[in-house]
Amino acid sequence: MKDLELRLTDGEFKIKMNKPTFDKFTLKDAGLQEDYYRVEGGNLRLKVEMGYVQDYKLFKMPIIEFKYSENIHDSEWVVEFNGVNILEKKDHSGHATVLLLSRKKMLELEHRHENNLVIHGDFSEEVDIKNDSFLNLLEAPGQ
Repeated sequence: MKDLELRLTDGEFKIKMNKPTFDKFTLKDAGLQEDYYRVEGGNLRLKVEMGYVQDYKLFKMPIIEFKYSENIHDSEWVVEFNGVNILEKKDHSGHATVLLLSRKKMLELEHRHENNLVIHGDFSEEVDIKNDSFLNLLEAPGQ
């Protein structure tokens, strides 16, 4: 998807929205061509540079779902929007983690020009995040 740009470094994803990306998009849509991304140190950082979103609606309940290639034991999550913590979650075992974000909190913190969502994940072991993991942040116009 040319509206998205993905940069990978050790333990960190950076997704830049060159244009608003509506509805659900996967890590593969963002540019992750491999079937999964291995988080070796147990720490993941995903930064989504959303840019200018003031003229668009956030999804009713913004959602992020990380899918794993195998069952994981424990994970802890912290999500920040524009530098403010909007979610802390502990997840116990499974093949996926779902993070439901507060639209209301995000609207209160929305900036005029730059908006950044940062997701921190800590795992109890090495984990493979599948490329069909997705984010659903902005609602398509007219919905």
